[in-house]
Amino acid sequence: MRVWLVNPRTDGMITTELPGYVSKEVGRFPPLGLLALAAYVRARRGDELRVLDLPAEELSYDRLAEEIRQGEPDVVGITGTTHNLVEIQRAATLVKAARPRAVVVLGGPHVEAFPREATALPGVDYSVRGEGEIPFALLLDSLERGESTPAIPGLGWPEGGDAVLHEPGPAPDDLDALPFPARDLVDPDRYFYVLGKRSSFTTILSTRGCPYRCIFCSTPRGRYRMRSPGHILDEVEACLAGGAREFHFIDDTFNAARGRLGAVSEEILRRGLAIHWSFRGRVDTLTEEEIVLARRSGCQRMHVGIENGSDEGLRLLRKGITTAQVERALVWARRHGITSAAYFLIGCPHEKTREDVLRTIDFACRVDPDFALFNILTIYPHTELHDQAVARGLIGAEYWRDFARNPDPGFRMRFWEEHFSREELVSLLETAYRRFYMRPRVIWRNLRSLGSLGELRHKAAAGLALLRGRNGKGRK
Repeated sequence: MRVWLVNPRTDGMITTELPGYVSKEVGRFPPLGLLALAAYVRARRGDELRVLDLPAEELSYDRLAEEIRQGEPDVVGITGTTHNLVEIQRAATLVKAARPRAVVVLGGPHVEAFPREATALPGVDYSVRGEGEIPFALLLDSLERGESTPAIPGLGWPEGGDAVLHEPGPAPDDLDALPFPARDLVDPDRYFYVLGKRSSFTTILSTRGCPYRCIFCSTPRGRYRMRSPGHILDEVEACLAGGAREFHFIDDTFNAARGRLGAVSEEILRRGLAIHWSFRGRVDTLTEEEIVLARRSGCQRMHVGIENGSDEGLRLLRKGITTAQVERALVWARRHGITSAAYFLIGCPHEKTREDVLRTIDFACRVDPDFALFNILTIYPHTELHDQAVARGLIGAEYWRDFARNPDPGFRMRFWEEHFSREELVSLLETAYRRFYMRPRVIWRNLRSLGSLGELRHKAAAGLALLRGRNGKGRK
């Protein structure tokens, strides 16, 4: 079978927390979910596979339609998040119009969040919930046998104006048994990260699931499972053979398990690999000894979610960390030469005055990570924050579900607007970026860290936009 996997365009993505002039310069990552799916299907079935990453390839929908008509795929899988639902629907409708015989299968985080609504979207023949490798491969088996309503865990399909949905089966226990993502199906030169060194870059996922319960996070939690350090480094070596030199671990929490950072670092050192790498993790499970090992093994940067500048705020957000742990981790990183990128939220429920928000900005400046990324706290579906907002009348109970039923390009994500208006929160967000990045020592530090002309170009684009202000129009 000819199986094509599509990552839709992002033109119609709903408003994010980051100002546009910051978010558009952050970078572009390989679609690891699709590449993992392709690798599993290829290993298990040997189908003819193609991955179309429309944003990376700058592929228009007109061009996609022409590719579909010429290539005549039998099955087209489309992935996406609820943020990008408008484009998911456009892609599904276009594929079905260009090739009515193609079976369109929808997967990804949006299906996990709104399975019934996702399955009812125009152009969708099937949906897949949960981790998709096994159910998608089983669906391809069933389609070859001519079955239209297979009882596959996680599978759904529209029927009689509603949807038939099968509960997902258990997620794979042994992640080491899964093949590496099929990176050969995309052009590696199309991907970059603004905080990287602009060498040949790729991402790696070493865990699945998340054991934490932050009230604002909509990431599907699931069971936390880890790949072994040996299997991870086998993938790194395969990427090295393909020309990659820089690696970013995109796990929701790379080091949820204590000692994991040290174990991966030791395996890199044992193999004598000369690489640059970075990870997203937590401050409370770090030790200084692990930081030393990580730096020796080539770790250049750690990304940590801090969120708030007070212990009371961290407790209410249920982060499970303290400000003392934040300060300690950032001191260790600076002491041993690892760049830090820290993430903060403003507009939290306990922040009732401008001074409350400024305390988090002041904390960010005081602990002084190398990079700070500020976001406005957003009310996502299926979170405890969402339930609190509904209870306080800040958002309708069906606000997100109505969007899932009828994707409207004008939809706006909602902030916690009990104490501040949306305009005030956006203004505070811009204040946060200016207060942090316009300090002379930060400007000088970032200039010294530039490693290439390409890196300079991307960081300068974000920095100049920051100086110009929102939407590049400047401020008076």
